[in-house]
Amino acid sequence: MWDAADHRRVMILNFHGIGTPGRMLEPGEERFWVTADRFHEILDTAVRHHRRVQITFDDANASDHEVALPALRDRGIHARFFVITDRIGATGSLDAAQLVDLARHGMKFGTHGATHRPWPELAKAGTLHGELIGSAMRLGAIVGEPIAHAAFPQGLYDRRVLGELRRSGFPNVYSVDEGWNRGSAAMRTRYSVIHSDDAASIRALLDRPTRTTRRWPARALTRAVKRWR
Repeated sequence: MWDAADHRRVMILNFHGIGTPGRMLEPGEERFWVTADRFHEILDTAVRHHRRVQITFDDANASDHEVALPALRDRGIHARFFVITDRIGATGSLDAAQLVDLARHGMKFGTHGATHRPWPELAKAGTLHGELIGSAMRLGAIVGEPIAHAAFPQGLYDRRVLGELRRSGFPNVYSVDEGWNRGSAAMRTRYSVIHSDDAASIRALLDRPTRTTRRWPARALTRAVKRWR
C-alpha cells in the first residue's frame, strides 16, 4: 500500500492513538483516539475499497506497536509512523526496541518533531532547524535509515516552515488538510481519523474524497493561506 513513486491518486488516513491512552493527553487530544474495534474495521474498509489508501500514524503512542502493528501485518499493510522523539521511551509512548521492531517489519518513519511544539512558532524563534535535524538524527539512528519525511505537529505550517523544511533536507511533508494526493507529491495531505469515525464514515470518505469535513474549495483556500502567510 506504500509506493512513494506512484503518480496515481491516493487517500491517506492518519491515526493517533488506539484503545486506552497510557499517558496524559494534551487538551482535545482524546478526539483522535479510536477503539481497537473501530481501528480494525476502518483498516478492513481501507483494504477492500477500490481507491488507493495509505496509512500513517502520528505522535508515537505505544498503541502503534501493541495494537497497530499486528493489525497491519495481518493485512499486509506498510504504514508510516511520525515520531515525537522526546517521547521515545516515555510512559505510554514507543520505546527504541518497539521502533526497531516496527522497522524490522517493513514500516516507514518520519519526524513529528522533538517536542510537538507548533513549527511556525519554532520557525519564528529561529529554532526549527535544530528541532528538525535533531529529531531526524535521533530517530534515524534508532531505526537505521535516513529520515526524509516530516509531519506538521498540530497540522500547523506557514511559508517559513515550508522553506526551512526544504533547506533542512525534508522533501516529503504531510499536513492534515484532507483530500486526495498524487502518490509522489512532495506536499501530502491526510485525513485524521477521529473517535466518531467508523467503517461507514470512512467508506463515504473514500467514495467521495473531495467532500470530507470541509467543502473542497474551503480546504484549498486554507492550504493557500497557510503556505503564504
